[in-house]
Amino acid sequence: MVKFNSSVITNISDVVNNQVTIEFDGRPYTYSVSDTEAWENDLKDVIEEGESVGGFVNQALRANLLQLI
Repeated sequence: MVKFNSSVITNISDVVNNQVTIEFDGRPYTYSVSDTEAWENDLKDVIEEGESVGGFVNQALRANLLQLI
């Protein structure tokens, strides 16, 4: 995944088999991704625009685009 700065998220894995692992302060959580292509494109846009990656992930969780496995 592309490098980014976040005060809470330390890493986001590539999506494999519609699953992504996101590390919050070093603790990994694996999520199913409802729309892999949209997730990857939107995340890339957020990073390129310098927007909040944590805010983006939080919105995806609230919208059920990511679901904890």
